[in-house]
Amino acid sequence: MVNMKMERISLRYRSLSEIVGSADGMSIITLTDESEERALNIICDKTMAAQLQLRSEQVAICKSLLPEVLTAMLQEYVDLKDLEITVYDIRDGQYLVSLMNSDNYFIRQIRMSDAILLHVISNIPISIDKKLMQAQSVPFRPNVERVSIPINVLETDKLREELGKAVEEEDYRLASYINEELKRREEGAES
Repeated sequence: MVNMKMERISLRYRSLSEIVGSADGMSIITLTDESEERALNIICDKTMAAQLQLRSEQVAICKSLLPEVLTAMLQEYVDLKDLEITVYDIRDGQYLVSLMNSDNYFIRQIRMSDAILLHVISNIPISIDKKLMQAQSVPFRPNVERVSIPINVLETDKLREELGKAVEEEDYRLASYINEELKRREEGAES
């Protein structure tokens, strides 16, 4: 659960990039810190990428789509300034994220990509635990063709696939890192 005393870093949505050669249409969402020194790269599915793309292009139909309609209705009952999105941990390849009303401390868990979409639509602030940002982020470099993502944000099936590729390409250093992550997850599931 969210530690209220954790030191947080504010994030902002920066861009969406297609993963070239991805058979299932995966994309990468890039969030940066406010000074744009560090970037957090998040993998998202084809459906979420399409939703974010619509908002980036400011397509008129968005005003009548469910997320915008529900956000408008929510504003009738809650001051959106009281809401905050916090990324507080990572477990089994998934970021743990909460949406909290700071007025009454009502908290709900939310999927990372949905939290980003909500942030884009409503400007609800999104922040991350400082230690988690330091561990998961990379230096931000605008207009680059390749970005890095930590292996601990990949789903287990994808990690196994990447392990096979690393062994096939004789990249034993990467294979070792991936294997360690898989073992860590297996040990975590047993306890």
